[in-house]
Amino acid sequence: MQVVPLSEMLGAELVDFDVTRPQTEEDQAELRRLFCEHHLLLVRGQEVTEEDQNRFVGAFGPIHVSQATGTLAAYVTNGEDRLVGVGTTELLWHNDGTYGEHPGIGTSLWAQDLELGAVPTMFTSAVHVLEHLPEELRARIEPLHALHMKDTAVERTNQRWRAVEMEPDSAPDRYVTYVHPIVYQPPHLDEQTILVNELQTSHIVELPDDVGEELLQELFARLYASEVVYRHEWQPNDLIIWDNLALQHCRPTEMGTLRRHLRRQSLDGWYSDDGVLEWHDTVVYDAKIVAEAVDS
Repeated sequence: MQVVPLSEMLGAELVDFDVTRPQTEEDQAELRRLFCEHHLLLVRGQEVTEEDQNRFVGAFGPIHVSQATGTLAAYVTNGEDRLVGVGTTELLWHNDGTYGEHPGIGTSLWAQDLELGAVPTMFTSAVHVLEHLPEELRARIEPLHALHMKDTAVERTNQRWRAVEMEPDSAPDRYVTYVHPIVYQPPHLDEQTILVNELQTSHIVELPDDVGEELLQELFARLYASEVVYRHEWQPNDLIIWDNLALQHCRPTEMGTLRRHLRRQSLDGWYSDDGVLEWHDTVVYDAKIVAEAVDS
């Protein structure tokens, strides 16, 4: 496959890859290798169908099936069939699902119906940023953990979730929380990544709030600096898939009125050489740290 980098930090366009045809096992293995190398793959300028996206995404791992609808896809859109929980406002920097034990490995968007000039999607590589951290800063964050959270009762994407906002008398299942190491080892990669983000990271559990917040803001400044960000300007039928653990993404402004209808799919796992990768065999969490962080 001919591969053209999209930026110095992340991403590659597959310029001679025909997404409308079934891929051989060798093609699928090469796609997974390129995904791990570049963390975002783009197919552009082809007449894509839902079947094409299903087949393309399915080369990387099992596609998530919605428990609510039983479907393989949802929509990030300013139309009536928008994805609940995402909305149309600004969407702060995040990885999908870090408030759960197993954040998604990959996410795909296909510009199924789009007007030129629609709001872009921004990406940053937390793998790249970690690799270029000063040694002293990396050593400082190595032993630390952060609590990630979501309030399921409120649809909000333009303001960070914080544990101090939790209402004490709320329903027991209202807040979804999980603690992850800040320096995180994705199960499908050799590299490590930084797992704190602007939307879902509440605080660092081992530090006083003011000290932890200062450290988080320093990490955010490095993660979201303009020189490390790739801005994806959407074109009709663009099909992308990205590494949700290596990269973070955001929508810099509200969607506006230009049609922006993106079909969204995500991976429930990863196909390794030995079959479906098992999360629990590769990522170990300290249950005591999780419990203490939520109680605090």
